[in-house]
Amino acid sequence: MPYLTSENKENIDNQGGIDLYNKFSSLELKDFAGALNYLNYKLVTEYIKKNGKRYFTCAIIIGTLICCVLEIYRRIIANYEDECIKKNGDV
Repeated sequence: MPYLTSENKENIDNQGGIDLYNKFSSLELKDFAGALNYLNYKLVTEYIKKNGKRYFTCAIIIGTLICCVLEIYRRIIANYEDECIKKNGDV
């Protein structure tokens, strides 16, 4: 994952990022899924509007979203699965 500098993280948080996280975390699961999808869509489409629609840009965005999914799996889900294997045994 390309890590942000502390300064970049602070800038995102100071521009409403923390408020957005708090609003999202209070949503019911069914609403969270739609809101997350919508937010990602808006971020991507606004970026493309401002920077132009090019194959390379779209390929980088799609690749980054896929890497985000893989990072969530690696850091959260794989650990959860390992815990469940210890508790319930392997398949």
